[in-house]
Amino acid sequence: MAGQNIIGGINRSNVQRIVKTKAEGSNYIGVGDNLLDFGAEKSFLKEDGCGKIFSFNLTNSSTEEDVKLALFPGNFEEGSSYLDDCSVVADGEVGENLICKGNPEQIDAIMSYLKANPSRLRAIKVKADNESQLDFPIIYRNVNPFHGKVDQKRIPAQYQRSGDNNTKVIELTDINWLLGPNNLLMTTVGRGRTVVISLVFGASLDTEMGLQKKADEALANACALGYPVQ
Repeated sequence: MAGQNIIGGINRSNVQRIVKTKAEGSNYIGVGDNLLDFGAEKSFLKEDGCGKIFSFNLTNSSTEEDVKLALFPGNFEEGSSYLDDCSVVADGEVGENLICKGNPEQIDAIMSYLKANPSRLRAIKVKADNESQLDFPIIYRNVNPFHGKVDQKRIPAQYQRSGDNNTKVIELTDINWLLGPNNLLMTTVGRGRTVVISLVFGASLDTEMGLQKKADEALANACALGYPVQ
């Protein structure tokens, strides 16, 4: 897709640095990195199998108005110009007509986690009650105070394939987006529509878990070296 600028999930701008590092003897693939959470996997080699999926169940009861919605607002508050007049997703009723529910946990759990632990978004699954919902784009926005904002857009309807048994279920797999404090994910829920949008995550930079792992490693090393451990 235009603007993706990646090779197998790696930014082209990083290729030269990666090649140089490899030439210097690094075999880094993420295994054993205390700061990373791969879920069910252990490295970037099988990142798409992490099993970290969060779903938004969204219902717009209005028969007259579409609802613009931020599935993830980063650290930007509702009303920020970067949100393009979107409401921010939350558990329960949003505005007058939108009902939202998270799965497997409440929505504020994923909001809190992503703001503290930047995570790689590897795929998006969309299940709609009507094909018209698939015409609304999903917009990813990166905001940088020095370089401005950059948007990438995916329209689920463009991923429909002839011969699909269920044309109301779409999976977007050409995703290589980071969700963290400076990133937003936005879409629109059409009037009268119900849609489930599932975010499939790869690696997360989990500093809280990493701190505990480093402490455990340090204590294990201390014991191996014969130091007294309290």
